[in-house]
Amino acid sequence: MEKDLLLHILTGEATPAEKEKFYRQLATDKNEEELFYEVKSLWLQTSMQNTVVDTDSDFADLWKRIKNRPEAPVYSIRRKMLRYAAVFLMVLGLGTTAGYFIAQHHFRHLAFGTQTYSATRGSVSIVEFADGSKVWLNSESKLTYYEDRQNNQRMAELTGEAYFEIAHREDFPFVVKAGQLVVRDLGTTFNIKAYPEDNYIETSLVEGAADILSENGKTILALKPGESAMYFPEANKMVLRSIAENVLSAWRDGKFVIRDQRLEDIFRELSRWYGIEFRIENDKLRDYRFTGNIKKTITAQHVLKMLKTAAGFDYRIVENVDKPDIVIVY
Repeated sequence: MEKDLLLHILTGEATPAEKEKFYRQLATDKNEEELFYEVKSLWLQTSMQNTVVDTDSDFADLWKRIKNRPEAPVYSIRRKMLRYAAVFLMVLGLGTTAGYFIAQHHFRHLAFGTQTYSATRGSVSIVEFADGSKVWLNSESKLTYYEDRQNNQRMAELTGEAYFEIAHREDFPFVVKAGQLVVRDLGTTFNIKAYPEDNYIETSLVEGAADILSENGKTILALKPGESAMYFPEANKMVLRSIAENVLSAWRDGKFVIRDQRLEDIFRELSRWYGIEFRIENDKLRDYRFTGNIKKTITAQHVLKMLKTAAGFDYRIVENVDKPDIVIVY
């Protein structure tokens, strides 16, 4: 069993070719197949463990045991692996423990072509531009960027969520397109949330100034620091509210900061980070509102227990091998 390939399979990052290779190998080795399913099922039990582990040495030990397993029966390997399951899941993800890490992208000589940057599930990426501007991309987000020399604009298009610290240039403004809206910086730190599956686009200003424009360039709203504008495309409605800076920056710091948020929306956030699906069978639960701070480094199972205690729901988990696990809430 190849280490990198196993990582890709369990974190959902495997390409179709890698999936075909992996499952073809499993089909030819019964022990490999049993071991894989044992590992996959450990996450349900691991959240009940309070094992303290040394990440580097214990994972190395675990992988060594997996590689040297032929002489030992699968059931004995499973018992040994339970001790290391917490660190193993932390490294691999398994749909419940997403390792919080930051990937940095630097470039000094930007051509006139389009540059594309992204943050994979369960991660935050940082993009640093040569002019000093910096952008943080939240989980499952993508940013495309190019310099429009003809119209003297720095152009970006966002899918997902990003936090912008823009080096303002009066002669070369920074413009972000998100869905049906355009945001133009005026010396600005701001956050834009525009996931396609959400029914709104939210622009929040931390400091400086920013204009929200329509697609045809008409100014809709001039934001002030501490203001957040939520645009609902289906209703063609804009709602203005105040928002604290610590709430906007929390996701960059590895936290879910939830302020009077609907349970259904919370599940959507968790799904993006942990790579699991939620199905709510009790419709009354959808509008239950929750406030609290949750670290992204804890397991999805732990988060579910916290929310279960607060909202009074029950849930069951349907495990899948080659697609996201499903949490059914009732």
